[in-house]
Amino acid sequence: MKKILAASLIFSSIALSVIALGVGRSASIRPNPNADAFIQGPAVDTSSAVVQLKGDPLSTYSATKPAAGRKIDFTSSAVTSYRAQLSAGRNEFRRWLQAHAPGATITSEYDITLNGVGVDLNGTPLATIAAAPMVQRAEYSVLYHPNLSQSYHIINATDAWNAAGGRSVAGAGIKIGDIDTGIDETHPFFDPTGFSYPPGFPKCDALDSNSHHEDQDCKYVSPKVIVAKVFIKHAAQQGLDAQAIQDHGSHTAGIAAGVTGKTAVVNGVSIGDMSGIAPGAWLGNYNVFPGDVLSASSPAILRAVDAAVADGMDVLNLSLGGTATRAEEDDLLAVGLNNAVDAGVVVAVAAGNSGPGAGTVESPGIASKVITVAASTNQHFVGQPFTYPASGATTIGAACEHPEQRLLQRAPLSKNSSHRPTRTSWLASVGKGQPRLISPSNLTSLRLV
Repeated sequence: MKKILAASLIFSSIALSVIALGVGRSASIRPNPNADAFIQGPAVDTSSAVVQLKGDPLSTYSATKPAAGRKIDFTSSAVTSYRAQLSAGRNEFRRWLQAHAPGATITSEYDITLNGVGVDLNGTPLATIAAAPMVQRAEYSVLYHPNLSQSYHIINATDAWNAAGGRSVAGAGIKIGDIDTGIDETHPFFDPTGFSYPPGFPKCDALDSNSHHEDQDCKYVSPKVIVAKVFIKHAAQQGLDAQAIQDHGSHTAGIAAGVTGKTAVVNGVSIGDMSGIAPGAWLGNYNVFPGDVLSASSPAILRAVDAAVADGMDVLNLSLGGTATRAEEDDLLAVGLNNAVDAGVVVAVAAGNSGPGAGTVESPGIASKVITVAASTNQHFVGQPFTYPASGATTIGAACEHPEQRLLQRAPLSKNSSHRPTRTSWLASVGKGQPRLISPSNLTSLRLV
């Protein structure tokens, strides 16, 4: 049952209609006519790198890899022993750097989904790092940006809800890690009423603890949002933590697991029938875009993936993407996500905004073991269904803005005057059988179609 639900919420949480947030883009310039994405910043950060060391990580090593349908047992002696071995290997690489590339510094370490480290190069050539005898592969850090939109009708979520025992409890017992811009735990869509923390939670890093102790006195958590962690270099020096300053992560988390029974109000008009796909699920906030940061590096995202797997997340959602500059086996974030699947986690990733042409799936959506979700036509609109003529021949979605003046600004100019007509004269002038505008004051409800 959980597998059915997990698959459903994944397709929705990735956002079947993918829309990128602005990342230093012009609204009128596109890279080419075969792409939906607006121009972005650089695709890679040549000042840092991800380094894969020789030897399998915990997720794929024969003695620690979980059986099908299970997760890594981090308390087992085999895992403890092998983690010590991998740690020794990273220390060996650290000593090699000190002797052969003293300018380079290790900024992060991985052993669950990737056996490797993140490195600030500080002028050291990447080729020098790649030549170390214990290195399997080294690549510049790839930069990723958020992607998004919504709909539950076109994925038949209702069938999954019925199979799970009802919409409000769908997803109960599942932990969804959202690797994004953070989750606003105070938002009504994450109302914790009826929820309680599972054993071992809440979890947080020291930066997100009121007492500066890991997993103690956690900030930005609730019985619904049970994890708050931040992943960016020099977070403390920049005054950054897991708090959701941008809204992208709260949106993706809401699509995945927003609760039932809430009503949104847009321009004074109510929108009901709202929920995420798995309202009963817990959420984990793994913030890789803290503050106003618009680009996340592959080393930071890999740290978030490792942390989410270690925390016991059942599902990971990454509504983000970056240019796929290399083959899957050479894309270390894709490798790490494939290994997260081997560790027993369902991983969903956005295909990105570089389509619709062939070969335009972005990284890390190129990973072969994850569920990669591309754009799909979505017929919903935010507006009032409007039928004309009165006999009911045609129905359209009339998107009305509530200030009356905005309607008048869209009224046609008179041929002999630069002044726009009044509302009364304009509406009276609309020809018989043509669509007639409805005053926003008459709108009492709004629905998504």
